[in-house]
Amino acid sequence: MFTFKLQAVLDHRQLVEDNIQKELAQIKQLYMENQTKLESLKNKETETMHILKREQAEGLSSHEVIAYQDFLRDLARRITKQKEELEDIREQEEEKKKCLCEAVKKRQILEKLKEQGMDRYHRNMLKKEREFIDEIAVNQFVRSGLDNSGEE
Repeated sequence: MFTFKLQAVLDHRQLVEDNIQKELAQIKQLYMENQTKLESLKNKETETMHILKREQAEGLSSHEVIAYQDFLRDLARRITKQKEELEDIREQEEEKKKCLCEAVKKRQILEKLKEQGMDRYHRNMLKKEREFIDEIAVNQFVRSGLDNSGEE
């Protein structure tokens, strides 16, 4: 029976790879949530601008216009902050992808070593089996030769 001496290391590398994949999935989920927040802020900004234009056409006091403009400036600041956060998350995602690639490579190296070991083991078993069959065939040939010649 073939046993891979580095199986514990291979199992550990698989576990590390799985953990990195989970972290990457969490980062992607976080990115999507923040993207949704950004879209919401942009929609709120667009909606507020339309409301401001409509109310200005109907007549709006200067204090109310200033309040709308302050709100729009705050929204613009929040949108900028949200974009920066999205960029940070994107960078985290890229870094995690690099880590995942490295983890996959390390695991694949060990898997190739395991495959090579299994191949050697199977070739060795086939060789032993052939040798055993050859020995049986030689013994049968010798016996049949002895039986035919009348010697025992």
